[in-house]
Amino acid sequence: MVNRKFNLEELTNFFHSINPNKSQSTYNTMKYNLMRIAKVANIDFIDIDSTTLNPLIFVPQMSNYSLNTRIQTVLGIELWIKYKLAKLPHSAKQKIILYNNLKTKWDVILKKMCADKNVEINKNEMTDKEKENWIDFEDLRSAVINKVWKELSLEDEEGSIVTTYLKWRDLTLLSFFTLMPPTRIGNYEKMKIRYKKISDVKSYKTDKNYLMINSEHSSVTHKYTLCFNQYKTSKFVGQITEPIKDETMIKLLDRYIKIREVLLPIQKRDLSNTDSLLINSDSNSMSQSMITETLKKTSFKVVGKKLSCDMFRKIFLTWFLADDSKCIEDRQQMAKFIGQTYNPTIMEKYRKIKHKLPPQKYVLNFD
Repeated sequence: MVNRKFNLEELTNFFHSINPNKSQSTYNTMKYNLMRIAKVANIDFIDIDSTTLNPLIFVPQMSNYSLNTRIQTVLGIELWIKYKLAKLPHSAKQKIILYNNLKTKWDVILKKMCADKNVEINKNEMTDKEKENWIDFEDLRSAVINKVWKELSLEDEEGSIVTTYLKWRDLTLLSFFTLMPPTRIGNYEKMKIRYKKISDVKSYKTDKNYLMINSEHSSVTHKYTLCFNQYKTSKFVGQITEPIKDETMIKLLDRYIKIREVLLPIQKRDLSNTDSLLINSDSNSMSQSMITETLKKTSFKVVGKKLSCDMFRKIFLTWFLADDSKCIEDRQQMAKFIGQTYNPTIMEKYRKIKHKLPPQKYVLNFD
């Protein structure tokens, strides 16, 4: 069984067993790291082997990915090698030597990548890709608000409900990252809709995140509340509940939820299959990679910039941290919402130095 192949579930279960106290977001991240290995190598996951993971071959194949994504992918590679070594019999000495040597090579690569990342972070300067896709937060927010109200003022075209739904879904997703402090994608992935009172939040299962809708509340600003239970730093920050107070976001959600319910009505008898907030045309929940691609596609359509979650956070925090009038309480509350404990030193790492930027040439597109 020296050459036995492994499937994705085996590796994710192994990661869970050796890291039993991590958050669900961490487990999901490692799953995506493992899946990316197969994507980069352009093979089925089960066919990954020592040849696939030869650094001389694999590292150049990652050249189009960001440094952070390359680091995450290497973490997936190291987990795969660790699992392989755990499954090799003691008699397979040559294979053990082979994979130990392979792990040593990747250890060196990972150490170098992390050192490069620290240099990049400490400079606080934009990479060429960040410069290309930069837009000041005020301009981004203004463009999104204008786009939302323009769409709200128009009647939806007659035709496919799927086409109409996807238009509102994409705009809603973009607004979650611009009209509110941009938290991590995992906070919205597989988020559930709940028509309940805010006081019922303690009765919700804590393994899921929710958009809580209270249509009976007299105050419009308490109609929608976000409840985050599962996210990267949930073990440190705890449950987060935050009412949505932005008028544009509230009006947008009114329209989106209406269309969402037409496409896939929420059914109490089949709640787990019908209550996801963000779904694809096939009614399945959006994956993390799909959310990322949708954000890039929609932001490009609206402001001519392909913005990832990481870019939304850097753009927002560069603006937020530049405002010296923000008190410690404001900064702590904002940090909690985006899933971090407030640490001025760490938060400053997101703040980008904007000198040497090329002239802004983005074009606002409201069509």
